[in-house]
Amino acid sequence: MSEWSLIRLGALAEVKGGKRLPKGELLTSIPSAHPYVRITDMQDKWLNINENTIYVNPNIQHAIRNYTVDRGDVILSIVGHTIGLVARIGETLHKANLTENCVKILPDTTKLDKDFIYYFLVSNIGQSEIDSKIVGSSQPKLPLYNIKDIELPFPILPEQKAIASVLSSLDDKIDLLHRQNKTLEAMAETLFRQWFIEEAKEDWEECRLGDLIEIKGGFSYKGEFIGYGDSLLLGMGCVSFDNRFLSTGARQYAGTCSERFYAQPGDIVIATRQQSDNLPILGFPAMIPDDYKGKNVIVGTNLYSLKNHSDLSNRLIFQIFRSKDYRSHIIASAKGSTVRMITKDAIEDFCFSMPDVETINKLELHLDSLVSKLNENFKQIQTLENLRDTLLPKLMSGEVRVQYQTEEVA
Repeated sequence: MSEWSLIRLGALAEVKGGKRLPKGELLTSIPSAHPYVRITDMQDKWLNINENTIYVNPNIQHAIRNYTVDRGDVILSIVGHTIGLVARIGETLHKANLTENCVKILPDTTKLDKDFIYYFLVSNIGQSEIDSKIVGSSQPKLPLYNIKDIELPFPILPEQKAIASVLSSLDDKIDLLHRQNKTLEAMAETLFRQWFIEEAKEDWEECRLGDLIEIKGGFSYKGEFIGYGDSLLLGMGCVSFDNRFLSTGARQYAGTCSERFYAQPGDIVIATRQQSDNLPILGFPAMIPDDYKGKNVIVGTNLYSLKNHSDLSNRLIFQIFRSKDYRSHIIASAKGSTVRMITKDAIEDFCFSMPDVETINKLELHLDSLVSKLNENFKQIQTLENLRDTLLPKLMSGEVRVQYQTEEVA
């Protein structure tokens, strides 16, 4: 980075805060209402309408119309447990409004590329800069004037775009594989519902889930051992409403634990609690991928692990956990107010009709093919993510340079 100068973010970009909602105007997810962005979780590069969205009464749009976001805007969380996280606005949140817990960064695009800003801020260099600007201990926050003081490398604009293009191409391939997996998951759910529920026979016996499986609690880990070590500690971040498993929920861990907390590829873990109104992952499963073979995988606290004592495969048990009937049962069984929880008994008490052996064998055969493709895609995702994460700091520091064409001036 010796050839590049450093420049304050505020010298080349506006940093605009969001708007606090008027009291009493917050609504739940109502299609006729207007989307309003709040950053609750940014595991994905793009923010779209999901748990990151709340809704407001259209009658107060005049009060917040100056706080809109456009597709591609870079968003930075400035308070709460997500402070310092970065994402970009996706297509479905175009023209939504911004809450007060985050800011948008609007660069002078003749000098600073929006994608380059995003990748700098998510790099370890950018995150260190962000961390250095956080103030307060009991209630940390990122003041706007501190964000403007963030220093970033300043290669010429064509080189910025070339750097962002390399990283974006990797992210685009990763996004494509995630979309393929989402389609495969939908196919598996459709097959399961058709053969397991819609075409259920009257002579199928009712079965209690607890008669097939055993639920165990996760390991109460020590925070001092997180971030390094040879083991992988699983948290609730590995569970997703859309994906079979999220690798972002696995962290390095250097501590020791009993063998009973270790898990293997193909094992199922379940999220035990959630601080959210719509409870998208409470009681939901994740399946440890084949790519984790040979690794020490620890099931952490806030997760249940599952031991299967039945003749059904874990693939089929997993689909039972993803069924709509199970989902309804879990939401109805959740306990608590601010933090909702699900007990082992509630999971084990779920009942369903057990199909005949022929139906089970047919479904298992189809699931085997789909899961094999899902695992293949997951391995490709892991490879591409590792490549991107290796390149990111090297590109942002100037250790690795990319070829670029100088733009002609008209």
